[in-house]
Parts: sequence; structure tokens; C-alpha cells
Amino acid sequence: MTDRHQADGERQARRLFGDRRYGETRAPADRARRRLLALADEVVFGRVYSRPGLTLPERAMCTVAALTVLREPVQLRAHLGGALNVGVTPGQLEEIITQMAMYAGFPAALNAMLALDEALDARIPGDAG
Repeated sequence: MTDRHQADGERQARRLFGDRRYGETRAPADRARRRLLALADEVVFGRVYSRPGLTLPERAMCTVAALTVLREPVQLRAHLGGALNVGVTPGQLEEIITQMAMYAGFPAALNAMLALDEALDARIPGDAG
């Protein structure tokens, strides 16, 4: 693990999910899930999300599309919130999910739309995480 990638990853994850959610998901530090999230900070957010070529909102949109197709509702909810945090609009998210219905099927897209509705209902105006 490199300190630079870990620091870059934490910064990107905090931008995406907000300080509050980031802190909640990384405590306590001695749990197995937390150790795996540290690897995600280094690799996913520190090495991939920090690369040039796509903006953070563009990467968030790609992730929403992938999680919709993969039918991963827990991670999808987190990344829908993250996408909203970095400026992806509800309309853009709805369009992404609608397009994924053509590839993943309507059940996957309907479940993703439910997750989007829940993410929108859970948002507090001005909340960043």
C-alpha cells in the first residue's frame, strides 16, 4: 500500500460520499469490512478514480451503470448518493438506469429506480453525504 494512493483514495472517497458517510463506513478500524475498504481507498479511489481522463461525476455515472447491471442494490444506493454529491443530476441518473434496462432487463432497472427514489428521498437539502 502506498501512502500517496491511500491519501488520494481517501480524498476521492470523501468527495464522493461526504465526510460523514466516509467516517461512518470506516469505523471501527479493526473490522474486516474496514480493512477491505482501506484496500478500496487505495486501489479503486486512489489508483483508478484519481486517474485523468474522466471526471469524478463521469466515473460516478459509470459506476451507477455497472452496479445497476450487476444488480448490486446496497452498493448502488451508496453510489447513487455519491453521484448526487458530485453533481450528477437526478435526471441523468434516471436516464442511465433507463438505458441499462436495455442491457440488464427491466427487473434490474426497476430495482435501481427504487434505489434512486430512496436516495432522493433520503437527501437533506445542502447535505454532502
